[in-house]
Amino acid sequence: MQDLLSLGGVRYFMKHLNAVILAGGSGTRLWPLSTPSFPKQFLPLPSGQSMIQETLARVAPLITTEQSWVVTGRSMADLAQEHLPTVPAAHILREPMGRNSAPAIVWAAETIARQDPDAVMAIFSADAVIENVEGLRQTLKLGYEIAEQGKLVTIGIKPTHPETGYGYIRFAEQVSEGYGYQAYQAERFVEKPDLATAQGYVQDGHYVWNAGIFIWSVKAILSEFHRHLPELAIAIEQIVDSLTQNPASDTLNTQWPLLQSISIDYGILEKTQNLIVIPADLEWNDVGNWEQYGALYPADDQGVRAFGSHSGLGSQNVIVYNNTERRIFT
Repeated sequence: MQDLLSLGGVRYFMKHLNAVILAGGSGTRLWPLSTPSFPKQFLPLPSGQSMIQETLARVAPLITTEQSWVVTGRSMADLAQEHLPTVPAAHILREPMGRNSAPAIVWAAETIARQDPDAVMAIFSADAVIENVEGLRQTLKLGYEIAEQGKLVTIGIKPTHPETGYGYIRFAEQVSEGYGYQAYQAERFVEKPDLATAQGYVQDGHYVWNAGIFIWSVKAILSEFHRHLPELAIAIEQIVDSLTQNPASDTLNTQWPLLQSISIDYGILEKTQNLIVIPADLEWNDVGNWEQYGALYPADDQGVRAFGSHSGLGSQNVIVYNNTERRIFT
């Protein structure tokens, strides 16, 4: 498989790969820039693209447009379509309300399975930044091979410091390798730690940040849902059946609010014995607050990081965001 490096070769190798972008967050920690009507996944990056646009661009060479999907809130669906015009309108799954990640993922899995029973899903959050794009693509290749064996795969970020704002995953013995990366059996999930605990995780060397990047076959994940969250799995089956028979059906509106609101981590991944972790240094940034967003922009000699028109008057170590045509002085 290592010699399949051309664009066509990669697509042939991963011909069943589907990219699913979860874009339902509101990004409240970046208020007032991020709002419920314009959350952080639509904010611009130094490249000029939005976060959600870069998310799709990273995997676009590996898939066709018919293999791209977005799950988002109904109120943000038109905005998602505007930012991602190549994604088919029918592939933007519009949630009537947020019910956390597990319902979103099983809805995408059940829908994709109707089109390709052998499909493999790669799942990404719309509001993270990854600088090492080539590294991501190589881990996806290894993850795809492992997923085709029926395993659930997550790409964990090698911690660069003892971060207290992220969840961690501890991994055990190595089970596979390829494309410059190694894969390990997942041992346990841990919640956001205090500083001393996080320092211990970094020193241990067997912990990675949980970045919410997953790869698995639709068969495998649907089987896990039927095992661990059977009521949710059955309810989604009924919703997808109804929409398949009649796209104008009101079943989604009536049944979605009744679904259990639960994360994929808590509902499935913390319970399964089938999870594999690929540790990777992807230069990943969750962009969860103003400090992380500002760090995306270069600093001048005074430590000022600025977006838009700005002139310095002696300020130091500040973040300036200006989306108007007027000049800001700081």
